[in-house]
Amino acid sequence: PPPGLIAPTGKATERAEETIGSQTDAALDLIRSSIIDLTIPPGSRIDENLILNNFRLGRTPAREAINRLVAEGLVNIMPNRGGTFVRKLDLSEISEILVAQQVTENILGQLYRFDDRTLVRDLEAIQATYRQVVRDRRYLDITALNEQFHMRINRSLSNSFVYDFAQSIHRHIRRLLVYLYRLEAPEEDLQEDAFEINLVEHDKIIEAIARKDRATLTALLAEHARTTQSRFV
Repeated sequence: PPPGLIAPTGKATERAEETIGSQTDAALDLIRSSIIDLTIPPGSRIDENLILNNFRLGRTPAREAINRLVAEGLVNIMPNRGGTFVRKLDLSEISEILVAQQVTENILGQLYRFDDRTLVRDLEAIQATYRQVVRDRRYLDITALNEQFHMRINRSLSNSFVYDFAQSIHRHIRRLLVYLYRLEAPEEDLQEDAFEINLVEHDKIIEAIARKDRATLTALLAEHARTTQSRFV
């Protein structure tokens, strides 16, 4: 250390790292939510100064948050444009996300082992909260609960590679769903019917898991993904 300063102890260093880590996690959650709910629009430039000014965080957690968003695929480094930008959301991107969603749901149906004794109870609890946020039309919360529902099933696979893949896809699906809900919003009856179909499909998925009915579960998960595609069409 420089003259007159005392080198930090191991515990002090750990506390400092924990503080930076918690700041980074907080920054990441805030920025990710702002990207998902389109407060930060697709194609927007995102850099340390934006995070410093808008989220009031230090440079180190801001830089780390950006790095993790890049790793998650929500933002892209584009040297030819001189910066980092929120991932686009055009027709090509939407199509790719919907195909990836279909893949994750098919994998889920094929690999599920029906040996998680608390899964049905957990899904029913998530579904109860999900039903409430749908009623209140809290779009960001709807996407969060939907992700939680599907990732709880994925966790039962006990396959970290499949889980990480599904987690990445569902983060993109969340942003896509917020966009979809906003497109539907002017037609309230249409949106009401679409949400009701989604809730019923979730109920049927829970029932299939409770009955340990793989054929039905696999078909339901595939149909559930196609429902999202139909809503966009």
